[in-house]
Amino acid sequence: MSVALDALVLPAFEELDPLPSAGEVGPWEDAYDLTERIDVPGVPAPLRHDGDGLGVVPTGIGKTAAATTTAALRAGDAVDLTDALVLSVGIAGAPPDLPVGSVVIADAIVDWDDKCRFDPDDEDGTGGVPVAPDPYTEGQGVFDLDPDLVSTATEAADDAVDLTTHADLEDAAEGSDPTVVVGTNVCADELWHGRTVAEHVSWFVEAVGRGPYRATEMEDYGTAAALRRFGLGDRYLSVRGVSNHDRPEPGTSSRESFETSLTETGVEVGLANAVRVARAIVDDRRG
Repeated sequence: MSVALDALVLPAFEELDPLPSAGEVGPWEDAYDLTERIDVPGVPAPLRHDGDGLGVVPTGIGKTAAATTTAALRAGDAVDLTDALVLSVGIAGAPPDLPVGSVVIADAIVDWDDKCRFDPDDEDGTGGVPVAPDPYTEGQGVFDLDPDLVSTATEAADDAVDLTTHADLEDAAEGSDPTVVVGTNVCADELWHGRTVAEHVSWFVEAVGRGPYRATEMEDYGTAAALRRFGLGDRYLSVRGVSNHDRPEPGTSSRESFETSLTETGVEVGLANAVRVARAIVDDRRG
């Protein structure tokens, strides 16, 4: 018999050695009684659920893993998603004007990999930006989330959530408190970091009509694309907590910045706030 869910939460990973903190699944196990387990063919880990409509399962990192896991969950008969809200919840990078610990509820997801790339020294009238929208897949790389669902989620978050900050975060020391924002989320299989790349991403997001971007991550377009194929795209939300910024401070190389930007405190506060916002949305949905 299928397990019927009211809400399905899709973190990316459980524990990951390079990260300075625990994985994205743990906070959900701490908050809910997810003691029941089922194995779903094609899904990389058991689905945890509480027997009362809430399920959590990691997708794996990257768009391919996320799309495959989502498709397996929908195509099989182990889980009934007929009435389920589906949420991607985890950490993300962001431009430096958004404080670490902030939460981005996406109203659009742009696939950074769905583009053309050219030699950087070509003279093309774009000011040296070596990327462009792909004319063969025009429009496919943009997923617009249901505006009513996004609005309802934002209201639930605003009504119920006080974000956590950490005194030892630079943003907190400067008096910049985390906030909840709605905006574009950029998804890429490429793990990028740097001022020049950020400029290219900004240009590209503007070129496809969804600028400016507010978060960067690696799974959500894959999840959204799979749900759209199965007719569930209008019940999808992406909730991302900012764990680090996507470019270095002036005077620091991008490689050096990449190796030091993701701190334990940043991961903890970004994930904690993403889960706090997502829990408010889930609990509001479940009544």
